[in-house]
Amino acid sequence: MEKECQHCKKTFTVKRIDSVYCSRSCRQMAYMVRKATKPKPLEITSVIPGKLNAGLSDNQQSSIIKAKIRTPEIEQKYEPHESRILNLIHDRINDDRKLLALNTCINTHEDIHSYWVGIRLRCLAECLLLFSEAKLTRISDLMELCNAFTQVRKSIHYQNLPDVFPYKSLIEDINHKLKSLCIKAQKAEQVKFHMKEQDKIGLIAVRYELAQFFRKEKFSQINFE
Repeated sequence: MEKECQHCKKTFTVKRIDSVYCSRSCRQMAYMVRKATKPKPLEITSVIPGKLNAGLSDNQQSSIIKAKIRTPEIEQKYEPHESRILNLIHDRINDDRKLLALNTCINTHEDIHSYWVGIRLRCLAECLLLFSEAKLTRISDLMELCNAFTQVRKSIHYQNLPDVFPYKSLIEDINHKLKSLCIKAQKAEQVKFHMKEQDKIGLIAVRYELAQFFRKEKFSQINFE
């Protein structure tokens, strides 16, 4: 049985009769669109005659009450608008090669090294995205994050990762960039942590991919050594 995906409008073969999206990424993107366009509830205020408007005639009080009550707006049909950023994220998530590689590491080989590194990479990705949204970030926090990446790379688990683990080059690239930033700004207390659009989109996609296999952990509760 074939259906049209309610998000990307592509035709797909359904495995369950109640399926409406062709993939998990389409379901996630549809949720993000709905969340971004959720309407705010209407507020209705009223005035109690004889108390707040003492001394006014009944006609005057009635006029004030009518003016205070907001007329409910006519519900308009939502029409989705194209988002360039969401489309780029969607395209990146739809590339299943990294998910397939992770599945090979975790489910096929049951590799403990991939699991150890994966949990820590998801935590560090969450921290980087959080810093990128902040107005200013303390240099000491960036140094701590940089040290965590360095410790992961020095660990026995990282050294024994299977060749198919898809994020080794990403870990090394982020570690190098954080080191350079910390060296340049070591005399400052705070900096604006900025990520290029392409890097941020890639990291959002990586966070999504890692979330399919690894639980979310707090930075303070993880041992990176």
